[in-house]
Amino acid sequence: MRSRVRRLKWKQGWKILQDVHDTGEKIGLYAAREADTSVGSQVSEWEELEELKHLQLIYARQPYFGRELRYFNQAPWWYKTEFEVPDQKVTDAVLKFTNVDYYGKVWLNGEFLGEHEGYSAPFSFNVKDKLVFGKKNYLIVKVSSPWDDEVELDAQDSRTHLVKRNMVKGTYEHSDTFIQRDVNPVGIYGKVELILTEEGVLEDQTDLKYKLDPDVRKADVYVETEARGLKSGETYDFNVKIREKESGLIKTEKTVQIMAEKAETGFKCELKVEDVRLWSTWDHGYPWMYQAELTLSRGKDILSSRTTNFAFRDIQIERNEKITRFWLNNRKLYIRGTSYFPDCYISAMTKERYLRDLLNIKAAGFNLVRVHVHTEQEVFYDLCDELGIAVFQDSEYNWTHPSTDEWAQRFADVYRENVKLLKHHPSLICWIIMNEPGCIDPDGNVRRRFMEENPGPALYREVQKMDPGRPIIKGSFCEDDLLSGDSHNYLGSLCGGEYADIYEQTEKLNTEYGFDAPGSSENLKTVPAVYHRLEKLVDDIPKIQEYQYKLLKYYTEHYRIQKYEPCSGYIQFMFIDLCPQSFYGLYDWWGIPKKGLQAILESNAPVGAFAKHKDYLDSLYIVNDTDGALGECELTWIITETLNGELVEKGSVKVEVPADSRVMVKTFEKEYGKGKKWNLTLILSDNSGKCMAKNTYQDICTLLSRVDGHPDRMSHEFGMRLYWA
Repeated sequence: MRSRVRRLKWKQGWKILQDVHDTGEKIGLYAAREADTSVGSQVSEWEELEELKHLQLIYARQPYFGRELRYFNQAPWWYKTEFEVPDQKVTDAVLKFTNVDYYGKVWLNGEFLGEHEGYSAPFSFNVKDKLVFGKKNYLIVKVSSPWDDEVELDAQDSRTHLVKRNMVKGTYEHSDTFIQRDVNPVGIYGKVELILTEEGVLEDQTDLKYKLDPDVRKADVYVETEARGLKSGETYDFNVKIREKESGLIKTEKTVQIMAEKAETGFKCELKVEDVRLWSTWDHGYPWMYQAELTLSRGKDILSSRTTNFAFRDIQIERNEKITRFWLNNRKLYIRGTSYFPDCYISAMTKERYLRDLLNIKAAGFNLVRVHVHTEQEVFYDLCDELGIAVFQDSEYNWTHPSTDEWAQRFADVYRENVKLLKHHPSLICWIIMNEPGCIDPDGNVRRRFMEENPGPALYREVQKMDPGRPIIKGSFCEDDLLSGDSHNYLGSLCGGEYADIYEQTEKLNTEYGFDAPGSSENLKTVPAVYHRLEKLVDDIPKIQEYQYKLLKYYTEHYRIQKYEPCSGYIQFMFIDLCPQSFYGLYDWWGIPKKGLQAILESNAPVGAFAKHKDYLDSLYIVNDTDGALGECELTWIITETLNGELVEKGSVKVEVPADSRVMVKTFEKEYGKGKKWNLTLILSDNSGKCMAKNTYQDICTLLSRVDGHPDRMSHEFGMRLYWA
């Protein structure tokens, strides 16, 4: 039958100008039809815009560094498009934007519709009474993403950490070799569409909740949504089908009737599902997904339908002074994670790039990603759902922001939209409200204000109310806070010292550790300015990558050996470089692996054999992160001289390895091997002799010293580490 809903989408056909003096509103630019070329106004002419993306990706010769990027944010931009609406009867017309970065004001035919703050959540306006049917309509949008000037306590020498970020947007002013100083994404991206309804349309977002029985085999499902454009006094049917996503099998179905009292009416439906299959991470089961198929009809006419993907799973957090531990489906979940921020510009990402990265993340043994201080496109979370990769989702709060009630409310408004947008994704197992609040604390009071006054307590309560079934970390890097409980550790890296300084340390849950190393010099050559600035150390890139490898291997195995005593997991920082000159990734920005990836491949698989060591051998361990017992296994160790390969020691031991366990299988005599040049090989076999895991250590009793010049020197023009160059 003919669709009752029509969608007009505008990806092309836009014009744009930059309002260099920000006078557009005063002179009525929102009503302009043609270019303003009069002498007095100094307003630029409208020019054609090829697509909707962050503007730096369209107009900048180099969008990832350079002082010329600052002009993108020093004045607002105006967008304009013209469109014609067929002369038809409609009961509802909604203008929807999925992504405007960051502040947006919208006019239709010269009439102000409203404004929005934030870049990751959609917003819309009802424009039924503002459209001109059968004639041209003019849509104009003012967009800005300005710089900030105020610094906490006016500590200009620590501006990087203490500038008061006035936007809820962790993707700017993070210039410590992560995001370059002059990069502040701005522009409309995603979709802009006009949704015309002859009669009845379901809202795009559905509130779907469920309650599992204690045996997690049955569930009560609660579906709630709204419909617009209904005719008052008419009776409508709201039908919900719950299907298995893969097979399409209908598990349950229910129809409710309601008489519309007004054009916008809410619908609720409660269903029971038997024999549910639980979503799990790939290493603990299978990511079983379901679909809720919603249909709105009147009589025999189907007016609107939509489908929401979801899953059943139970996620809990156990947290006290000694433990920060996650439980998935009533089983402990040991986290092997990596941070993810694949590009400064969210609009540069595609489904294909996301899929490439997530398949590599899974192949490297990670069962979780932390989406660091930003929000990705929703297709990313869809892929995590399907692949069984869990997600820690940061808010946009990073380091320092205003601590006023007014700003806290703005923050809550933006974050509330993100929670509403993403909370149906089963892969998302934890919200992180603030990242490193008061990271630099000049008066000893900044962190306390953020954590105890504003905005931490209010936002924690807000998110808990909106999403009561999902754990929350109030302030990441606040290990002693009982509503947080995770740590960041950069010994041997950003915090000085050496990586072996963590030897006797314990952590409940580590959510950041790592080291930045440049990637392939051949790739760097494709960005000549970056390559030239690093040219003096190009020959030393293999040494820097070797140090990254050693640090990551040492840290990762340190956390594996501490499994549940007390450590419940770790998140390496980061998986891939987010621009050509940001170097924390296991892969460079072009997707070419660094040696650091080898450390993860050796140390991050669900089953592994590890040596606890410093500048001597201490002990050997088997770690099993799977839900199944390995039975009787044999661990063989082979120690050889590094220089000539002569055998020093070979031995083996048989041991039972339970499910989800850590087993110490051998201890060496005190300071065994100190001062020696030894290689160590570990081979874990099952009782049939099949190899289950292997690990190697070159010159295990020699620890590398921290890279000269790290982390003290960087180029603020490029936003990159210089080491000793």
